[in-house]
Amino acid sequence: MQPVTPDSSVVVALTASLGRRGAARPIVVLRERSGRRTATVTAGGLWRWAFRGGASEEAYRALVAGLADWLIGERGAGSRERAVPVTLEVADGLPLTWHWSAAGEPRDVAVRLENEATARTDTLRFDATGHAELWLAPGVYRYALAGGSERGLVAVESYSDEWRPGAVTARSQPGVAAARGGRVGLRDRWWLFALAILAFTAEWAWRRRQGLP
Repeated sequence: MQPVTPDSSVVVALTASLGRRGAARPIVVLRERSGRRTATVTAGGLWRWAFRGGASEEAYRALVAGLADWLIGERGAGSRERAVPVTLEVADGLPLTWHWSAAGEPRDVAVRLENEATARTDTLRFDATGHAELWLAPGVYRYALAGGSERGLVAVESYSDEWRPGAVTARSQPGVAAARGGRVGLRDRWWLFALAILAFTAEWAWRRRQGLP
């Protein structure tokens, strides 16, 4: 993976992180300047996804198809995409984010999404920063914005980066005060450290009595 620092003129299409827990680093960036489109891939070995099957294979196919679709897409004279996906794939439980790229104030845009199982029409509602979020079930989707030529492929993976705990609710019987509950990590249980120290001390004393190093 080659380090790259994207500026405001590029769109990060794909990021990677060490063990899914490190800092996200861009590995696919898209740039359009003077009507010319370029895609830069800074990581090697992505082709191995195609041999893993399942979600990895679908993600690789979506990436290649999306890049090809974007690079050779039809461009009329003076035309410009109104909105583009910030990334072409996200993990399950995270929204797909679109960025408003046309001139003028962002405005709502209808989008149609299709895959092998379903087809739906939704609306991208952009906020003051020019971003809109869309929540989708896992799968690979072909999208098309209404009233324009913007189209491509996006994917929602079937895996999730981490377990996301749900809301905690408490119940109490009438007339009985609700008990306060909470999770306490192992690091906060001091007596576990005391037991560990006692165990190591006892083992050291036994080894000394046996004449062991």
